Amino acid sequence: MKDYLKLFELDQNKTCFILKEEKIIFSSIEKGVKPLLDYYHEFGISDIPLLVVDKIIGKGATVLAILIGANKLVTPIISKDALSLANEYHIETTYNTVVPYIINRDNDGRCPIESSVVEIDNIIDGYNKIIKSLKALSKK
Repeated sequence: MKDYLKLFELDQNKTCFILKEEKIIFSSIEKGVKPLLDYYHEFGISDIPLLVVDKIIGKGATVLAILIGANKLVTPIISKDALSLANEYHIETTYNTVVPYIINRDNDGRCPIESSVVEIDNIIDGYNKIIKSLKALSKK
């Protein structure tokens, strides 16, 4: 398998790449789940399976990757819950490290997006929870 993580060496500002048929069709410098949300809001669900390469994948990112039509995830770091969901949906996942959960940006607890979907197995319900959580976070 090609080492997709080398994409981050080519452009160190990028946090996420989305590939279709081995070609980069989308990339982002945004953090968290924003790149996957941006892709979904701009392009919707792909009719051809996608490969998502992301610096960190929590369960929220996995929900969104499945929503956009990904069948492969590549990341240096994935949470236990994200890996479990990926396995449940038969998503091929390549990673370096599994962590118990994704840490929030203040480094004092679990990521609020991952927390919002921790009990979710339905992708549409997960998407709705993520949107609700982001709205609540933006009000803070």
